Amino acid sequence: MHKFILLILISYYSTFPSYAQLQIKPIENVSNFEVDPLGNCYYLRNDEVIKVNALGKELVRYSMKNLGAPSAIDVSNPLRILVFYSAQAVIRILDNNLVDQSELDLRSMGIIQPKVIAGTPDQGIWIFDEISASLIKIDTRLNSSALSIDLTQLTGRRPNPIRLIANQNWVIMHDQQGIILFDQFGTKLKSIPLDTPSIVLQLSENSLIYSDKGQLMSYQMNLNAFQKENNLCPKNAVKAYFSEEKCWFLDQETLYFPQ
Repeated sequence: MHKFILLILISYYSTFPSYAQLQIKPIENVSNFEVDPLGNCYYLRNDEVIKVNALGKELVRYSMKNLGAPSAIDVSNPLRILVFYSAQAVIRILDNNLVDQSELDLRSMGIIQPKVIAGTPDQGIWIFDEISASLIKIDTRLNSSALSIDLTQLTGRRPNPIRLIANQNWVIMHDQQGIILFDQFGTKLKSIPLDTPSIVLQLSENSLIYSDKGQLMSYQMNLNAFQKENNLCPKNAVKAYFSEEKCWFLDQETLYFPQ
């Protein structure tokens, strides 16, 4: 009797595919992507922002054709998506359904050549301006609430940032030569040189995960301590994001989802 019931259960559950059997088709012609704290992935294709869930199912898409192709997106707050158009110096602010909420014209605020941006938990936005080589934070009233001095004076060179990320305690700038750490007031604290551009750059409360020459590293800011981590992502990827045992990565304009 028990064996009969067991056979029925095995037959029943075998009709459902395992997660490994759910082959998610890679998405082509992707220029950039981000993953929010809820596991949703947002990718850029031409002038569109497309949101998909963890299984690659499309949920919604957004485009503003008169602004062209977005340069980057910030999804650190899944309820407040930032879409950045660097050439136009414009940030579009969207809700979780990618519906327009507002627009920021940065040049009208005196930020002439913004290169990278990062949202913050207090709904501010950090911006690096190439003209002044400065970090500027815009608060919820659209005022400049923090301003660093010319970073060429701090670093001895002119930064060429690739990406900016931030939380309530830290601001992290990744440029061609390494990673620069700032506190929440825009004060430079430390530089981490890199031999190769980091394909992973993730920030938690007091730790930073990054990669260099295929090695994944964690840096504990409060302890000033480095530690090697297991790399779950391909070393040849252009960009990668990992969470637990899952890795999203971009290689040759193709976005691969965790299996």
